[in-house]
Amino acid sequence: MESYGIKLSPPRVIILSYIALITAGTVLFYLLPSTTRELPFFDVLFTVTSAVTVTGLTVADTGKDLTTAGQILILALIQIGGLGYMTLTTFFLVSLRRKIGLRERMVLAQAINYPGLFGLIRFLRRVMTYVFLVEAVGFVLLFLYLLQKDDPKTAFFSALFHAISAFNNAGFSLWSQSLAVYREDLFINILFMTLIVLGGIGFFVINELYLFTRGRIRRLSTHTKLVLVVTAVLILGGWIALLLTEVLHYRGIWSLEWGERLISTLFLSVTSRTAGFTTFEVSALSESTLFLIMLLMFIGASPGGTGGGIKTTTFTVVILSIASYIRGSSEVVVFRRSIAKDQIQRALVVMSLSVTYIAFINLLIDRIEEKDFLSTLFEVVSAFSTVGLSMGSEHGLSFSSQLSTPSKLLIILTMIVGRVGILSFAIALMGRVRKERLRHPEARLLM
Repeated sequence: MESYGIKLSPPRVIILSYIALITAGTVLFYLLPSTTRELPFFDVLFTVTSAVTVTGLTVADTGKDLTTAGQILILALIQIGGLGYMTLTTFFLVSLRRKIGLRERMVLAQAINYPGLFGLIRFLRRVMTYVFLVEAVGFVLLFLYLLQKDDPKTAFFSALFHAISAFNNAGFSLWSQSLAVYREDLFINILFMTLIVLGGIGFFVINELYLFTRGRIRRLSTHTKLVLVVTAVLILGGWIALLLTEVLHYRGIWSLEWGERLISTLFLSVTSRTAGFTTFEVSALSESTLFLIMLLMFIGASPGGTGGGIKTTTFTVVILSIASYIRGSSEVVVFRRSIAKDQIQRALVVMSLSVTYIAFINLLIDRIEEKDFLSTLFEVVSAFSTVGLSMGSEHGLSFSSQLSTPSKLLIILTMIVGRVGILSFAIALMGRVRKERLRHPEARLLM
């Protein structure tokens, strides 16, 4: 695929598709009666980008500053952005019985992190069925529950909006204080956590679990087992760690009753890695808790899902590689399987690029704004990991609402980079280097 002499590799096609979607969303935002008050252009661009990249950082109150038309537009962008423009386009083409070429299949496979091309279209059909089924069940359950206090029209739209937002790990809410009013509500907490995990665990894992339960495969792959174990460890480990970091911090979660402490920290452990919904004011948490949340955001969800971050598998491979090197082992082994050298190298590159990018963007914003360093770093990590948590400002808006236009543009870029993936973004900019046929002599360095 070439255009004006420029080769469009799969990463470039994916980036251009997101830029095109953001552009179209911004134009539609102005064509429709989208706001109840006038918003600056860059606030509109920021809001649309946050929706397309399913981040959830807000510089406008979604429930108050946007009209119903604006909210519907944001919801559509969340759905398209969460699944990926290429995924939806291919699905509709397949539904219309249009043939999908090899090039399009390669782009789609990279967009949804599918290994290889065999069975790709069949996998896509299952993904779409799964997505709409889970969202539909979440919508019905939430609608019936909200009917107890809201009129049918309000309950219907609120349930639809939040079910889609939660499954796509977007973090957008029609309620100004997110889920703070439902902090003690066990049903709402469990429902949202379930939708968040089902959206962030990865479509490949869900597909394999489906095949396993139907008896079509005899055993789960190493990838699926690793994702399930690491996800459980991060949720439970994060829950316990958040309780410990909040001990005797009476401005934060420790100020609540024990029941609220337990459910609030569990919800925070889940939402920190992927979604961005919150039942507690983030800025009231202790600094050690904020650091832990940044670590969870940085790790993020699993490959092929709707969440962001460097991914659970990348983080695990890096940790296992370090442990293996310290032990003096030549192999990195998980579940009695050796991890390929190129995957180890990829994980280390993603980790290194991610840390470098976050540090660089944070330093730029810090020099431009000269605001609280921790608040800025938290915002950059949240944007890069497409989480949406923020140390915040007035009226429940993100910290980004206090930033100047140049800083907002840097956050917008960071959300796009985080959604596309730092490695894909780097490859798209630089292009792949051709493999060298000559092998150079080795050099031994002092380290």
